[in-house]
Amino acid sequence: MKPKFAAAFVVALVAAGTSARADFFALDIDGQAGYLRLDRIEHPGTFEATTLSGPSAGVRGKIEILFLSLIFDYQHMFSNADYLHAGLGADFKLPLGVVEPYARASAGIMMLAAKGKAFSPEATEDLKSTVGFQLRAGGGLDIPLGDWFAIGAGVDIGYHYITGKSGWDLSAVGYLGLRI
Repeated sequence: MKPKFAAAFVVALVAAGTSARADFFALDIDGQAGYLRLDRIEHPGTFEATTLSGPSAGVRGKIEILFLSLIFDYQHMFSNADYLHAGLGADFKLPLGVVEPYARASAGIMMLAAKGKAFSPEATEDLKSTVGFQLRAGGGLDIPLGDWFAIGAGVDIGYHYITGKSGWDLSAVGYLGLRI
């Protein structure tokens, strides 16, 4: 009885949702706030790698054609660091009516600029804009608010090579977005 109920529930969610067909073009712009962690970032003037982490706020934009996406993700960390990811990737959504779980992945460049205080209270030298390479993958939950807006939450885990070191990164955000 339980498997039949579960199957009926899934069918009802899918039937209540919008069509699962892929649109040819989409533009998303999200205002976001959350937590960002970048591991193994080398502080200027030293050979020490450290972690930059803390609350952040920013904007994320995505231009999607079929399932391929051009992604721009900017976050300002309140510890005085600025992070940008620009990459090419793929997004897959499962429209279930009220909610849309999604998975995404991208590869591209990572830019980072930080005040010395972001590394250590005693630091005097700032990290000028530095460019590196980054791979990211993640997922989340989008909740459409009509045809044009959505709220949601997402988590991305990535691997980067910047400041002569490779490391892992994590971004967990909540967002309010415009969908065109």
